[in-house]
Amino acid sequence: MQLPFNIDSNPENSWNKKICWAFSMFLLLILVAACGNDIAATPTALTQPADNAAIVNLPQNSGAVPTATQIIAASSQNPGGQNQVGALPPLVTPKPVVAPTNTAMPTATPYPTPALKIPQVGTPLPVEFKGKGQVTERQFNSSLLGRNISYRIYLPAEYANSPKRYPVLYMLHGFSGKVDEWMWYGLFGRLEDLINTGQIQPLIIVLPFGDQEYWVDHPNNGLKWGEYIAHEVVDHIDGNFRTIPLKQSRGIGGLSMGGNGALQLAMNFPNIFGVVGAHSPTMRTYESRLPWMEGQTWFALHDPVEMAKTNNYITQVKLWIDDGTEDELWRPRALELKKVLLDRKIAFTWKDFPGQHDAEYWTDHVLDYLSFYGSSLAFK
Repeated sequence: MQLPFNIDSNPENSWNKKICWAFSMFLLLILVAACGNDIAATPTALTQPADNAAIVNLPQNSGAVPTATQIIAASSQNPGGQNQVGALPPLVTPKPVVAPTNTAMPTATPYPTPALKIPQVGTPLPVEFKGKGQVTERQFNSSLLGRNISYRIYLPAEYANSPKRYPVLYMLHGFSGKVDEWMWYGLFGRLEDLINTGQIQPLIIVLPFGDQEYWVDHPNNGLKWGEYIAHEVVDHIDGNFRTIPLKQSRGIGGLSMGGNGALQLAMNFPNIFGVVGAHSPTMRTYESRLPWMEGQTWFALHDPVEMAKTNNYITQVKLWIDDGTEDELWRPRALELKKVLLDRKIAFTWKDFPGQHDAEYWTDHVLDYLSFYGSSLAFK
């Protein structure tokens, strides 16, 4: 075998060359071994891990870098991420880049909270009703009138199993009536007929009690029957039932004395009722006023005909007035109100129906009334 260099005949030189040759071969072997190792040594920068780095246990002096699987496994065993020498930083998953958007999420507008928190008192009494809805007679304590006072309420059949809110119709009784008067004329039964045939959406109806007080605040700091309706009754209903507590979803109507009441309440307490119905309203003249209706100034502030001449809120409501063509006693003032509204160019619905001022007339036209309220109230 011929060596890549000549061996000198001088023994000393020959020995030195042999040593250099051996050392070169040794370095060559180390270089070959290093090149055959498929993973480089661990960088010095990895010896100081982040606070949440995990410790990977490998055989000492193995010279190998831990795999991703080992790092993940070690992370689950060391959730606290102790800062130990020799730990590796965790694998960082890049966060997806979300493109900016200018579309704002809609914000729900809460309904107004009732001004008065008036709870129910006593036990609700079920009222016999052959329909699918629920009718009960309930009470609350009126601080304005100084006593517990009753009302009847109709809740549609779906109310118990639905999270929906509903518009409310307040229907006022006449001078000789009470909270059950509108039931005599089939109000709730006719309502359900319209609901079941899809002509009206479900709504709540309340029948308050007004005695014979014309639904008006009495003079000389007397009983506040007007404020009681506009504030206490409305706030009590909104606070205890799922109503839509907005004026466009709140209607008030009435017959005879209740018709007068609906008109003057809407004008004296603006922004409470957005839909108003007066059915054969008994609007007295100053000469035919009741004994407690004192003074022309007070009378003008509560008489619907006089109020309509200057009141501006009457221009904002959806208004219905009807009267029997044979209602000789009360029709003249109804026609007087009609003229005032026409002169002011105020929008309203006027209906002349055959009949007198009696139960038969109102019974015959309950469907007409309900159709007006159903098409005028806002259901959401």
